[in-house]
Amino acid sequence: MRQKIIWMSLILIFVICSAASAESERVVFYPSGADFSSRVKANVMTDVNGNYVMFTLTGQAVPDTFTIASMTKGVAVNDVSWTRSDLSRSPAAIELGKKIDQLKFKLDSLVSEKQAVEGGISFWKERGKEQEIKPADLGNIAGQVVSNLSKLYTESAKLKIKIIELQELINDLQRQLREMSGSGKLVWNIKVSVAAKNAKSAEFKIGYMLRNCGWTPKYKLDADPGAGNIEFAFEAEIQQGSGMDFKNCDVALATVKKNSRISPPQLGRWVIEPRPEPEQETLMVRDAIEIAPMAAGVGRNMAKAAPRRVNKATYSLWEMGRKNIPAGSTRKYAVESETWKSDFSFIARPSLTPDVFVYSKTTLEAAKDYPLGTALMFMEGTMIGKRQFSFSGKENKQFFGSDPMLKVERKILEKKSGDKGMFSSKQTYNWKYGIELENSRRSPVRVLVQEPAPVSGDKRIKLKVVTEPEAEIKDDNFEWDVEIPATGKYNLEYSVEMTAPDDMKIDLGIGR
Repeated sequence: MRQKIIWMSLILIFVICSAASAESERVVFYPSGADFSSRVKANVMTDVNGNYVMFTLTGQAVPDTFTIASMTKGVAVNDVSWTRSDLSRSPAAIELGKKIDQLKFKLDSLVSEKQAVEGGISFWKERGKEQEIKPADLGNIAGQVVSNLSKLYTESAKLKIKIIELQELINDLQRQLREMSGSGKLVWNIKVSVAAKNAKSAEFKIGYMLRNCGWTPKYKLDADPGAGNIEFAFEAEIQQGSGMDFKNCDVALATVKKNSRISPPQLGRWVIEPRPEPEQETLMVRDAIEIAPMAAGVGRNMAKAAPRRVNKATYSLWEMGRKNIPAGSTRKYAVESETWKSDFSFIARPSLTPDVFVYSKTTLEAAKDYPLGTALMFMEGTMIGKRQFSFSGKENKQFFGSDPMLKVERKILEKKSGDKGMFSSKQTYNWKYGIELENSRRSPVRVLVQEPAPVSGDKRIKLKVVTEPEAEIKDDNFEWDVEIPATGKYNLEYSVEMTAPDDMKIDLGIGR
């Protein structure tokens, strides 16, 4: 079994140098980066330039963001300077490197031993194939072959396990060595010049930003239309690559706003309008070419305008309490878990898909702010897929995939064109569609059916629309709110008649 060795305790002892000790720590993780702050007590030292205190920060710290304030009366901060040091020469790193070298030597010995055993296996395999053996010796030779091969195979298997365990331990120690200061094995030495009369030590509040840290929201939404609930769970996946361990640290998360189909496709607009003549198309292209430089000029002029401040004061902060988060780890932490009372309905868009989709509307008592992240979508405990999820405010609307117990089919009943009368100067088009909804459930279901409604793009194009039952037209779409009986079907129809001048070239849009 792989054992945890005492060398792990050596990791990251450099984070606070011997001249300063941390009393309380807080870290706020952002989607990219982290803000670390700490109250520390530091020894006041003296050189030819006066009094100063020293801090050693992880290599992932951003020194430009370092702030410090004196918490001790009579001690004032004058200036701050920083330099780099190579941690690869620190005692902890040197000892850890020696241990890795020792384990590598042992690994090489095990590999050589296994190769020798495999050589013995090959020898006894060939020995068993030899033909120049006296019949009286066959039994003895066979017994030796079986006995020796059995022992060698067992030894080879044991060595293989030891090699794998040792390699995993070496990999783990190498990872720890890399994490001792993040990337590069470098640390920041922060020298703070202070004015301190006869003070041997002082308390300071320091803060700085950390690279290679952040957090990603993870969600789970499990819909139960029968109960009218959505079980909502919110977790935070925290990346901790700062090169320092957070021990009993006050942790917070902050947001800064910056393969199956789960929701139905968007309906396109049905616009019937004249088609441009070739000469018109050429003019349109030419106009576009002429306008482009003008637009580019406007952009250049705008770029020279004075900068302006945009205040973004809306963000959320989740207090996670005190936690231990070791360097190099990526861990998930539960943030919230709630049951949302929701209204469920069903939506069909039969011109695009035969599926009927489950749709939820949730209204919460208090406004929420959940940043963009990946959500696992469930329907009654069964995972239906993944999607990007975010939510700000009190009202949330979600699709939860298609319901296998509901189907819809759209059929073309009539589609023709012609002239009205022998001497007519009009051209006509007629469309007629039938939609059939089928419910396999043992209870009736209400479904909102949506289809594109035709829109005239020219006043000379006349449209006559008939729907059965009568549809509501909303946002250039037909909408029927219908109830499908239990284990039954429901049918509806709609037709469109178009007339236009005979010499007009028509773009029939999605009705072509």
